[in-house]
Amino acid sequence: MGSLSLEMDFERSPMTPRSLAMTPRSLARRRLFPNVDNKKPKVEQSGAGPRKNLQLDVVEPGLKNDGPSLDTILVNYLDTLTQRVNYHLGYPVNICYDHYATLAPLLQFHLNNCGDPFLQNTVDFHSKDFEVAVLNWFAQLWEIEKDQYWGYVTNGGTEGNLHGILLGRELLPEGILYASKDSHYSVFKAARMYRMDSETINTSVNGEMDYSDLRAKLLQNKDRPAIINVTIGTTFKGAIDDVDVILETLKDCGDSQ
Repeated sequence: MGSLSLEMDFERSPMTPRSLAMTPRSLARRRLFPNVDNKKPKVEQSGAGPRKNLQLDVVEPGLKNDGPSLDTILVNYLDTLTQRVNYHLGYPVNICYDHYATLAPLLQFHLNNCGDPFLQNTVDFHSKDFEVAVLNWFAQLWEIEKDQYWGYVTNGGTEGNLHGILLGRELLPEGILYASKDSHYSVFKAARMYRMDSETINTSVNGEMDYSDLRAKLLQNKDRPAIINVTIGTTFKGAIDDVDVILETLKDCGDSQ
């Protein structure tokens, strides 16, 4: 996967409620970089090529005394992001980041949620109460009984896949990982990292797992346990694998794991 952005020349647009910053740019500058002269002209950026609109003159402080200051570099970067967010089409993330202002005061604290969120922490400088609240919300959504679930909030989908597959390997060391070809790339990366055997399952036009292909490959490996990656919203097609059909397929193939 990658990021798709429109490369074009455009005029700077005024800030809007849906822009990266909720305040006028000058106010954002004064709040974030009080030591920068806001009337100072923007430093001209050098270089050409596909990254010309994001190529900033960034120099490690202390290595080049005649370059722009760090605060000036960051102001230029803020300006660049503020204008480009209006033309950003790519990477599948939510660019409506309006909650940053509410959460910004928390950045002054170095919180550490290390360890099991359900266990008492050795230090009281964490946000595990919020982490458990997120898990409780999803448990209620999926109608899981209290005390019948465990989990933690990851930094992203890749970490979630790595941890889930690791649990599968620990429970079934001789198991084979089955994942559709439309699964996130981190699934197959995890198989390589954990030195697991894996089978790639074909998909239908909409990206959903081809259950007949899953059945065929399960039958080819009846002597080994199955670890199946179930995708809930593939990266490019948003396809959802049917858990009930997968469980029924496992049952029909004689796998009771």
